[in-house]
Amino acid sequence: MKKLVGIAALFILMSPMAALAGEDPIKSAESAAFSSLASKATIMDWNDKVLRKGSNGWTCLPDRDTPGNDPWCVNDAWMNFLTAYKSKKNPSYTQVGVAYMLQGDTPVSNSDPFATKPTSDDDWVTGLGPHLMILVPDVATFSSYPTDHKNGGPWIMWGGTPYAHLMIPLGKVGK
Repeated sequence: MKKLVGIAALFILMSPMAALAGEDPIKSAESAAFSSLASKATIMDWNDKVLRKGSNGWTCLPDRDTPGNDPWCVNDAWMNFLTAYKSKKNPSYTQVGVAYMLQGDTPVSNSDPFATKPTSDDDWVTGLGPHLMILVPDVATFSSYPTDHKNGGPWIMWGGTPYAHLMIPLGKVGK
């Protein structure tokens, strides 16, 4: 099993990337969520190519060539978010978004959505294993949640930006 290195991966500028060489992208993508969800999801690569058409409204994306193992499985609101993020535009989703990352994530800034290299230790998130991510149409709803990723529970990542979302670790956070 690959060592889980960090968090919120897609966020190293979201340039289109394929699954790691030699890894089956469909199996990788399916590992992002529970089999009952992932087995019926559309599987898409990071270049927006559909690898398998699904039937349940979910989309799973494989691990990318980044540190860590970071496949995603997302609903439509998160697909809207990811598309907007890639273009550095504001997302326009109107429903609650849910994303599964049950394999973990790539190290990422907790405050700067577009940071591509480590920031301060208090900001750079590493060691996050399996987690959920939640979007809400009105990010002001998140104002009562902490932004400290070391608090031992859920927190807001990228607070104060259009990309704010609730991170919910499903295990112990590393650093």
